[in-house]
Amino acid sequence: MKLSKTTSSIIRSPALYIGLAVLSLTGCGSSDDDSTGYIRFYNASYNAPAVYLTVDEDLDEDDDDEVEITYSSVQFGSVTSNNALDNDTYWVELGWQDEESNDRSDLEVIYQEQHKIKKDYITFVALTDDIRDPTVLTFDIPVVDDDDDDDDDLFNLRFLNLNTNYASVDVYMSEDNETFNEAEFVSTVELNSLTDNIKVEQDQYIFYITEPGGSEPIFTSEDISYSVVSQYVVALRDNVGVGSSPFTIDSIGTNSVTELNDVDSEASFGFYNGIATNRYIPDYSGVVDLNVDLIDDSKLKVEDLAYGEFSNTTTTSNGDYSFDIYNADNDTLFIHDALLSLEENADNMVFIYAKTDAIDDDEDDIIDENEDGIVDDYESIIKSITITKSTSSSIYSHGIKVVNLSDSDDFSRVKFYFVESDEVISTADNTLSVLQESNSSISLINNTYSVYAIATIEDTDIIMDSFQLTLDEDSVEQFLIFEADDSSSTGFRMTLVNQNQDN
Repeated sequence: MKLSKTTSSIIRSPALYIGLAVLSLTGCGSSDDDSTGYIRFYNASYNAPAVYLTVDEDLDEDDDDEVEITYSSVQFGSVTSNNALDNDTYWVELGWQDEESNDRSDLEVIYQEQHKIKKDYITFVALTDDIRDPTVLTFDIPVVDDDDDDDDDLFNLRFLNLNTNYASVDVYMSEDNETFNEAEFVSTVELNSLTDNIKVEQDQYIFYITEPGGSEPIFTSEDISYSVVSQYVVALRDNVGVGSSPFTIDSIGTNSVTELNDVDSEASFGFYNGIATNRYIPDYSGVVDLNVDLIDDSKLKVEDLAYGEFSNTTTTSNGDYSFDIYNADNDTLFIHDALLSLEENADNMVFIYAKTDAIDDDEDDIIDENEDGIVDDYESIIKSITITKSTSSSIYSHGIKVVNLSDSDDFSRVKFYFVESDEVISTADNTLSVLQESNSSISLINNTYSVYAIATIEDTDIIMDSFQLTLDEDSVEQFLIFEADDSSSTGFRMTLVNQNQDN
């Protein structure tokens, strides 16, 4: 194997071509008379809300400014596209929304510096560390416009180390059907530094990270396919998931980011009992038992989980498992071998609930056999839905995962309104419409909200439940559970609980 000393170097071996750079870019070649450069923003600040990038040619207010652009906000672990600009000097700002408006004048600016946008270069801006004391890194990356890349089926790759616990690491790569023993050394990557460009043959690969000079990986990625001529930045950042691995990788492509977790990362799960008592479940007092089949034929038993309660969280190897649900009062089996699929590094909550269905014993699709206009009988079907908890730890905005466990023939969906003090329901900007047996998510900036659950019944909007919600820097990610409640005047209630609930 031989590494050439050109600016865009290539490692060649029978199975692997490698070389060194950052980003995913296609279609950005330029002609001799073109003066176009690019800017791109990557949010790697673990506790940041969505952050906006603004480019302005002149900070003084001037209606004649040709360039004053605020691009779409970027969540943690996400990136903008390559935004084209004429080569010139611009003010570059980063800010987050701390008021109702996301106008530039209403953003809380955390960074403001001048940058030269160069012809045929990408100004890559990376926000990292604590949003209250952030680090902003900028790199000028040459646009690669190499006809040989297309002819030779190559792509371009750079590495960026953002893990504050490691001043330096070594990176290796192998094909997806190989192990670390067959991996090729790629580069040593210093903290907050971007490597030179590397050219690699298009294929499926695994990344490995070791300590400098180490012979054992401290991180082994899931495999990823690189199948187009493009430029990529592979960011090595702190792991914010539940697994014990110190790293997560963001492979930054042309328009998006692919998150790669350690293939051996653990996963966590817990259960929520949303099965209310009803006349179609005989001898059920609202308490269930669960058995989970784990690795090596071991079993986890969750006993006496009452309606409306969460179980403790269990951390185990990622993979596919099964679980059984029993009526704790008489050991009646509700569900046998329900699937529990745990992805790497993910924290999951399994919501168990009941759905009332008409009985059709002879499976002829007729539920009124005597044709008296009344359904002959009903039964409760026990079901489950698994939801992955958010990994966000933003202090200026917070995520709400709304879980609709309602069971009613009067409506099929519920609309949730998060109403600020100067709004009414009809003018609220923050809303979610969630079908029964479904879930959806919303992110809210710190504020006080009146929260309403509204269902349309016989063409009339009915307030099913409401409460006040205050979010501040000490708030955490939440579940908002909508479910049956016989004590409520509408028969339903909303319950707000921390996603990290662990009794």
